[in-house]
Amino acid sequence: MYFPKLSEWPSAKILKRIIIGAVILLIIVYPFMSWYFMVSAFPVGFFESQLSFNGEILKIYYSTTNIDLYRIGQLLDYGFMVSYGLLFFSVSLIIARKFENESKGRQVGSIIALIGVFAAICDGIENLFILIMLVDPLGFPNIIAIIHSVFALIKYVCFIPALGYIIIAGLVQLIKK
Repeated sequence: MYFPKLSEWPSAKILKRIIIGAVILLIIVYPFMSWYFMVSAFPVGFFESQLSFNGEILKIYYSTTNIDLYRIGQLLDYGFMVSYGLLFFSVSLIIARKFENESKGRQVGSIIALIGVFAAICDGIENLFILIMLVDPLGFPNIIAIIHSVFALIKYVCFIPALGYIIIAGLVQLIKK
């Protein structure tokens, strides 16, 4: 087993409580975050902006955006990150523990739990670079946009196996019942 401690800790009871707390946080934060992004008039979707790798393009987007409202949305996004990081971690571990000890499904699930947390951490770093850009939204150095996009890309690359594992391994466990 790659991470033997994750076979027992946190307990199933604690994982379920974490899931409940994360869902409550998600339900509270997501609507407010979405509203602030919407009313900020940011002109494009998140994939397009986060993966632009281009400061000049972001400066054009920021020029038509209410920066104060957009900044509030970015700050609320930290609550969203905590919620999905905790959900990836907890749900992956609960599913992993349904597989037999030392099985690949269990080992992969433990790794995926950590990858889900890593995705949220990368998202937080990405947002830090957004907040840095928002200090001078029309004059920031382009390297900041590139670094921002690198962390966004890593985040999205981590999402794919995390969501994939939860869906596929979850279905496998449901079928086994």
